[in-house]
Amino acid sequence: MTISSPPVRTCLLFALSWMPAISQAVTYTVTLDTRPLAALATPPGPFALEFQFNDGGGGVSNTVTLSNFNFGPGGAASGSAITTGGVSGSLSNTVTLTDSAFFNEFIQGFTPSSTAPLSFVLDLTTQLEPITPDTFSLAIFDSSGTGIQTSFFDVFLQIDITESPSIKTFASDPNTPPPGCPTCAPIVIAAPVVPVPVPAPIVLFLSGLSWLLCGARGNKR
Repeated sequence: MTISSPPVRTCLLFALSWMPAISQAVTYTVTLDTRPLAALATPPGPFALEFQFNDGGGGVSNTVTLSNFNFGPGGAASGSAITTGGVSGSLSNTVTLTDSAFFNEFIQGFTPSSTAPLSFVLDLTTQLEPITPDTFSLAIFDSSGTGIQTSFFDVFLQIDITESPSIKTFASDPNTPPPGCPTCAPIVIAAPVVPVPVPAPIVLFLSGLSWLLCGARGNKR
């Protein structure tokens, strides 16, 4: 009797059946070098982080959670948060944005470190809008409440919740002075670093288990 393994197609379909649905949480670690801001006197500081989460079509619900803020030595959150829409939390702990309204915004002041960049952990769900995706963005405001200009308006980071979340990063505009100080030199801030997340251990476990079970079925033939 010849023992043969099951067809690759059968194994593949069996493995895919174990994979989680598209609506899953994805985690990124975002690093933004805000050290150039620490060298500037007011104006244009003090500065604030602005997180914006826009609902694409209203058909599904997504959530963005920001945590583990690390401002570096001498850096810290400051003041009270200003929120619009489905937003709660603080930079000193965790910030949560939901798409309960079309426009959802969180703004809070911070003191940049002169020796270390800013970093935080970003978790988002990935339920897909049928036409227009939900969109998350990050900007830095100066004391006048105006965003520091980048190569894409005032956006340093933008994530569109598509089948594979689309991440775009932008550096500050080297030709544009701070909005609150037209006589100042431009603020040079590199585009944020956002490493591609590693698949969650449970996803890898289920995928590997499905292949093992598939192989066991073939050995019984």
